[in-house]
Amino acid sequence: MNKILSSRERVLTALDHKEPDRVPLDLGGYQSGITTIAYEKLKIQMGINRPTKISERNQQLAVIGEEVLKEFGIDTRYVFMKPSASWDPKEGSDEKSTWYFDEWGAQWKKPHTSFYYDPVGVPLKEATIEDLRHYPWPDPNEKSRFENVEKEAQAIYDAGYALGTTVSGVFEQAWYLVGLERIMIEIIENPSFVEALLDQVLVILSQQYSNFLEKVGQYLTLIEIWEDISSQQGPLTSPNIYRKIIKPRTRDLIQVIKSKTKAKVALHSCGSTSWAIEDFIEIGIQVLNPVQVSAAHMNTKELKKKYRDSISFWGGIDTQRVLPRGTTQEVEDEVKRRIDDLGERGGYLLAPVHNIQPDVPPENIIAMYQTGLSYGRYHNELEFFFL
Repeated sequence: MNKILSSRERVLTALDHKEPDRVPLDLGGYQSGITTIAYEKLKIQMGINRPTKISERNQQLAVIGEEVLKEFGIDTRYVFMKPSASWDPKEGSDEKSTWYFDEWGAQWKKPHTSFYYDPVGVPLKEATIEDLRHYPWPDPNEKSRFENVEKEAQAIYDAGYALGTTVSGVFEQAWYLVGLERIMIEIIENPSFVEALLDQVLVILSQQYSNFLEKVGQYLTLIEIWEDISSQQGPLTSPNIYRKIIKPRTRDLIQVIKSKTKAKVALHSCGSTSWAIEDFIEIGIQVLNPVQVSAAHMNTKELKKKYRDSISFWGGIDTQRVLPRGTTQEVEDEVKRRIDDLGERGGYLLAPVHNIQPDVPPENIIAMYQTGLSYGRYHNELEFFFL
């Protein structure tokens, strides 16, 4: 008899490239969450009447209730670092938009006609290397960031769930400070500035994550690094620039993480990332997220065939066309296709490619997870005992 696994056992078995009792399901992370508008519609569909709280401001993600997570058979739960208690967001609004400043000094703005906050004010737009030495960087040792996280993590662990968290990558955090346009120009014309910036960011993130993982590392199943390096057609920079400048800093950050936790390390990059998968494996990435199937060269059957035992896949359910505009039958077919392509011999954590957007019908969300639960069962013999 094969025993029915706990959620944590199910996720770990899959990420070890073995077949658990069924394909594990994910919902609720910073890249696999649901926007507040979509969640309101889902609650109505499910007959849930309670206020919606925001879990992540910039993407307007909802805190998902336990009744929803349990109904969908979700195997993951999340814990995140807190903002510093001394941080002043300097919030403001006018007739057109609402804005605030993050702990790094970048301004984020949400037009009243938009669903999200976007980075619009970059504090280091004109900075030199000398300016970096005098910039008021966040204090990575601020204790309020880590208050109660250990207690939260242990409670999730004790309940048998797979515990995940998300942290920013070095390149991602750096371009928020100087702007994407400048960093893409400087990485070619003035790479010494970009390297100095990345190194400074790396120092802060390494210490911050080290402190965080001292609290929660022993309970984590999965830690995801948020580091977009691709567009839908291919790399944002040349592969050579990525390998010379960005990749070594990501490797160093991973080494810090792995010194503090045995959790599987995932890398989140939207877009066409097939060109860099071997680089990811080389620096210690064990899971690729989100497997953006609408991007170039992201054929799930081919990816699984090539990297079957080298890296696991997390995501894969199309959020550009199928979830927002497909029928429930098309959603079911999409889920079955990705399970068929990616689920053989484990190595697959099923989730939407990215956060569930406001235009996704609640029926399609329900269809995605119901199909994952029913179709995702592996063909191993299970016995059920009723007491």
